[in-house]
Amino acid sequence: MVSILTNTAALAALQTLRTLSSDLEETQRRVASGLRVETAADNAAYWSIATTMRSDGRALSAVQDALGMGAALADVAYTGTSSIVDILSEFKARLVAAKEPGVDKSKVQKELVQLNQQVETIVGSSSFSGESWLKTSVPTHLMETGPLATNVVSSFVRTPAGSVSVQTVDVNLKTTSMLNEGGGGILQKELWGVGDIGGFRGTNINSVAHQGHETHVFTGPATFSATDFVEFTLVIDAGPHTPGVTQSGLRIDRAAVNAALGVTDGTINSAEDMRKVLNHIFAASVPATANEILFSGSVTNTRLFEIASLETSGHPGSSIDVTVTSTSWGGAHPPGFGLGLEDPPERNHDNMYPQASISFTKPFTVSPKSEIYFDVQVGPGMNTTYKIDKPVVDAALGTTDGAVTNAVDLAKVIEFVSAGSGLKATPSSNTITFAADQTIYPEAGNRAARVAVGDVWSIPTWALEFNLDEVDITQSLFTIDEYITGVEYMLQRSISSASLLGSLQKRIEMQAGFATTLSDVMKTGVGRLVDADMNEESTRLKALQTQEQLARQSLQIANTNAENILALFE
Repeated sequence: MVSILTNTAALAALQTLRTLSSDLEETQRRVASGLRVETAADNAAYWSIATTMRSDGRALSAVQDALGMGAALADVAYTGTSSIVDILSEFKARLVAAKEPGVDKSKVQKELVQLNQQVETIVGSSSFSGESWLKTSVPTHLMETGPLATNVVSSFVRTPAGSVSVQTVDVNLKTTSMLNEGGGGILQKELWGVGDIGGFRGTNINSVAHQGHETHVFTGPATFSATDFVEFTLVIDAGPHTPGVTQSGLRIDRAAVNAALGVTDGTINSAEDMRKVLNHIFAASVPATANEILFSGSVTNTRLFEIASLETSGHPGSSIDVTVTSTSWGGAHPPGFGLGLEDPPERNHDNMYPQASISFTKPFTVSPKSEIYFDVQVGPGMNTTYKIDKPVVDAALGTTDGAVTNAVDLAKVIEFVSAGSGLKATPSSNTITFAADQTIYPEAGNRAARVAVGDVWSIPTWALEFNLDEVDITQSLFTIDEYITGVEYMLQRSISSASLLGSLQKRIEMQAGFATTLSDVMKTGVGRLVDADMNEESTRLKALQTQEQLARQSLQIANTNAENILALFE
C-alpha cells in the first residue's frame, strides 16, 4: 500500500539509521579512547572498580618512590657502619700491639686518635637528604629512652572491607646509632655498670688457718753428760684475748735423751732426734708437739725441727714461744747453747686467723638500677647471699650519690650489708682484708672460723664504661685489657647493626620488586575490565559503517515512492 500520509518504509529506514548512528558513535568512541568502559554510564560496577584501582595504583607508585628513599637511607647507613667495623678492627689491633713490651704507647695513642677522628667523620657523613641513622640528637642517654623509631614505607593495603592503610618497615635507631647527643650510641659508654666493683668482682676467698708453730735450725749434735742440761720455758696459746699457758722448767738432760731415743750415751745427732726428745718431754702435760712439718717438710729432716701448739690449753690463742732459761755443759758447749732452741725461730707463725685480701682498683657508682651480689660464710654460719644497691651504699656511707670512691668506702659497705655474718672487712691504703670478727670468733689456728667470700656478680653483669674517643692508653684510668674488651664490645654491636641494615636492604629490595610487579598486575586487571578489544571494535565499526550506508540507501528508496505519486498529478 502506498500512502501520502504515512511512509512506512521511510520511517523504518530512518529508525534503523538512528540506531546505527548511535551504535556507530559508541563504537567510534571506543576506538578513539581505547576504552570499553569510559564513564559510569558505560558500566557502573566496572567503572567504579577501575577508578578505585587506578587510584590505588597511583598510591602504589608513591610507595615505590618511598621505597627508593628508604633504600638510599639503608644503603648509606650500611656503608658507614661497614666502614666503622673495619676501623674498630684496626683499633683493636693497635691496642693488642700496645701490650707488647717496649712499645711506645704514646705513638700508638696518636694512631688511635686518628682512627677515632675517622670514625667521627664517617658518622657525620653518613646521611641522606639530611637524615642519618648513625648520628642521633636525643638529649638523654639512649638507655633511658624508649625505642627511637623511624620507618620506611613498604606497601599500600586495601582490606576486603574497603579500608586502606600504608604499611611500613620499622627501624629502631637505638640499634644503629653510633653517636648520640645525650650518649648511649654504639661507640659510647653505657649506664648502670659497676666495672670490676673496685676490685671486688672475681673475689673467691676460702681461707683456713693452722696451729701456731715455729721452726728452729738444729745446731747439734751434742752429747749430754750426767750434769749437762738445757732448761727452757714454753708460752703456749698466748694471744690478743688471753695470756695463754706458761710451761716452765722443761729440761733436756741425759736421762730424757736416753729415754726418748733408746740410747745410753746421751747423744742427740740430728733434728729428727731433737723432735723425739722434745715430744718425750711434752708427753707428760705440755700441750705442744714437735711433729709439725709444715716448714721442715718431713720429720726426718736433719736440719730443721718444729714446735707447735696442740691447741688443747683451753685458751683461744694458737701460738708457741720458747725461751732457753738456763744451760749447763761443763765446757763442752758455750753457755746458753740449746741445740737451736736458743736462737730466734727461722720461721714463726703465731695466732693465725683465716684472712685474705683484695686490692681496691678504682671508684665506681651504684646507680638506682645497679645491684651487686656476693656470698659470705664465716665459721659455722650459713652461706648467705647479700645484695648491695644504691640505698645500701648511701646508708653505709651517709651519702646520696651511690658513689664508692676508695677502699675505706667499699669495706664499710661490705661490712654494713653483711652485718651479723661475722665478717670483718679491714681497709688499709688500697687493700681490704677479709677475716672473721674476733669479738665473735676469738679462736685462732685450726680452731679459727673459716672465712669464705665469693660468687660476686652484678646487674648489669657488665657495661661499657668509656666512649671510643676516651680511649687513652697513656693514662691509667683503664687497663689495655679493659680497653680491648670494650672495643671488642663496640665491634660486635657494630657488626650486629650492619647485619640488621643488610637484612633491611634486602627486604626493601624485595619489596620494591614486588611493588613494581603488583603495579603491573593491577594495570592489567583494570585493562581487562575497561579496555576495548580493538580488533573487535574496528570490525564492528566497519560493519556499522556498511549498515549505515545501506540504511541511507533504504531511506532514499523509500522516499522515491512519494516522488512517483507526485508524478501522477502532472
